[in-house]
Amino acid sequence: MSATVIISCILALSVPGVLWVGYLNRRGNPNDKAKGIGWQFIRYTVLAISLPVVAILALNNALTGEAATLIAGAMGYAFGKKDDT
Repeated sequence: MSATVIISCILALSVPGVLWVGYLNRRGNPNDKAKGIGWQFIRYTVLAISLPVVAILALNNALTGEAATLIAGAMGYAFGKKDDT
């Protein structure tokens, strides 16, 4: 198995890991009320998922201009959104 495949698998496994850790963070302790989803959580999730996806696409020579534009648009929206507080 080549190093590119191994690295791609590790990066691919990090995406569900981010979702799982985010879920556990929002759920909180069993006795506490669950937290809401705020913009900071959305920013963290977008950033933590998009970086491994970009790395996987780049490692496999599949990062096209269109894919980069969509990812940049999602990150721009998440980080450009003004907090209401």
